[in-house]
Amino acid sequence: MKRKLLVAVPLLCLVALLAWFFRPKHESLGEAYVSERTVTLFSSIAQVREQVGVLYYGERVEVLAHRNDNAKVRTAAGVEGWVDSRYLMDPGLWQRSEKLLADSKGMTVQARGRTKTTTNLRIAPGRTEPRLYQFGRGTEVEIFGRAVADWVQVTDEKEAAEGEANKKEDWYLVRGIATRPPGEGSIRNSAMMTTTQPGDQTIPIAGWVVARFISLDLPDPVSTGLSAANVRPVAWFELNRVTDDSGDHPQYLTAGTRSAEGEPCDFTTIRVYTWNPKKSRYETAYIENDLCGALPIQVGKGPKGEPEFRFREKGAETEQHVYHLVQTVVRRVRQEPAKGSVRKAAKGKR
Repeated sequence: MKRKLLVAVPLLCLVALLAWFFRPKHESLGEAYVSERTVTLFSSIAQVREQVGVLYYGERVEVLAHRNDNAKVRTAAGVEGWVDSRYLMDPGLWQRSEKLLADSKGMTVQARGRTKTTTNLRIAPGRTEPRLYQFGRGTEVEIFGRAVADWVQVTDEKEAAEGEANKKEDWYLVRGIATRPPGEGSIRNSAMMTTTQPGDQTIPIAGWVVARFISLDLPDPVSTGLSAANVRPVAWFELNRVTDDSGDHPQYLTAGTRSAEGEPCDFTTIRVYTWNPKKSRYETAYIENDLCGALPIQVGKGPKGEPEFRFREKGAETEQHVYHLVQTVVRRVRQEPAKGSVRKAAKGKR
């Protein structure tokens, strides 16, 4: 009996050693980050497969293997499974998105709005740029800047009829919220989860979207005035508030254009709307046209605490237009031009 044990024990140890040595090795091919609100983790890529988990936006995973358009990943909790590679972001792109978000925190909000439809958020202007996320319809966003890019058809967007009519299109730099459900929860299809649900955790995210996919949340006086003037809004700001017997009334600065998309100027006209307490209505206090303004517009206070706003024109990086609002009168503050700069005369009407 002892002789059999002396043979069996080393043999078992040898078998165990060989099994460990020849075990399947899942060496990491690198790391990636989830770029969808939720992504289902499957046991295999076969047609008959099990759901083994769910990944949330921003979650870091190890990539173990690639097969066609799928990737085998391992989560921080050690769960392994297969996901669609399109829903993963490489570390380089993730770092670029983090920088874009950090940069936006030091920028001035130019307008606020919400998505008209499902909208792709990209790392740079252009439909072929890497996608960071996909906003659902009605997602609120803050707008910081504008750019122009060539229109191209891409496989993950269906807008051929409208897009072909615009060889160039406007893009907005925006910041919004990427949502993810708290806790483990139940496994859900990421393609169907595009709106914020009660209890969702919110993660800020920044990137570029097609401008016409965003509807600006304009105050009623601004919306009415710009619509009557056939001006397409680009930015708007509350300059200050005045009080009368009927309450507080904001006074607004707006910037817009009558041009089509793809023009070099961010805006070509500015307007200021002020409250007339005697007539209990808003009036257009100032209009300036024939501009080629560049975002951002900065709003602040003048030397006497009066509302002030300023901006640059395209091609005049060393010179600013500066304006003060005194009661209901807008005055342009004349400044000495910097050396080597060329002052462009601004045309306007009151």
